Amino acid sequence: MTTEPQPLHWIQLELIPLPSSEPKFPELLLWWNPDEKRLEGQGAESILQLIDDAMALKRINDSRFNHVELTDPLAKPSELAAILAQYFWVIPQPVKSPGLPDSEFSDKDSRNLQ
Repeated sequence: MTTEPQPLHWIQLELIPLPSSEPKFPELLLWWNPDEKRLEGQGAESILQLIDDAMALKRINDSRFNHVELTDPLAKPSELAAILAQYFWVIPQPVKSPGLPDSEFSDKDSRNLQ
């Protein structure tokens, strides 16, 4: 009997403000599910507002000054990344569910890495 790993539908987003954004934003830890177009966590409202503001313009410039057309940032990783990159360094990590980081290692394995 083979057990295949279940797909991870959530992405943990650690958002670290860029120096120019530090006075405006704190560090944030959010969870995003692109299939369900959901963003959860403390501070999600401020990020949803950034998304709404960007959607009003219909496009945004990425870090290389290329235009990114915005159609559905909560479903499309490249669009969400272009918006977040204006304000944050983004550290994404697939997880099983909000609030619970997924790890390929057991606790025992992680102790061996230290």
